[in-house]
Amino acid sequence: MVMSLMLTAMPLFLLFGVFLLISFFAYILNFADTITYILTIRLVIFAINTFCIMSLLCWNGQQLIDVTSNIFFTLAAAPWYYWNLENIKILLMFITNCTKNESIICVGICLDCTMFVSMIRIAVSYALVLTNLRKNSLF
Repeated sequence: MVMSLMLTAMPLFLLFGVFLLISFFAYILNFADTITYILTIRLVIFAINTFCIMSLLCWNGQQLIDVTSNIFFTLAAAPWYYWNLENIKILLMFITNCTKNESIICVGICLDCTMFVSMIRIAVSYALVLTNLRKNSLF
């Protein structure tokens, strides 16, 4: 149920998250000298909120990958040579099914810690490009 919910919501989260981060960084870089005290508090709260939501989503995806990997390693370390043939076959089928780590993937994007770092990098680089375009267009 969680996987189906995440697969429907993940593209929207990614799209809006990247757009919000780009606009946030571009706004700060372009209008840092005119920001008031109240607006500074609002921007800091927005940044903390965005960072927490993005890190929690990526952390949950990474935990899913780690747990399924730990299940495989636990099953591989089981003392199967003491078991009967039927249990060994069941164990081998279970290990075969556990070789692929379960992860939340939508449109080729995996929800894990590397996605978190890449989203921050993309947002900062686009914001810097927008800032450079603004500076070059003023002269």
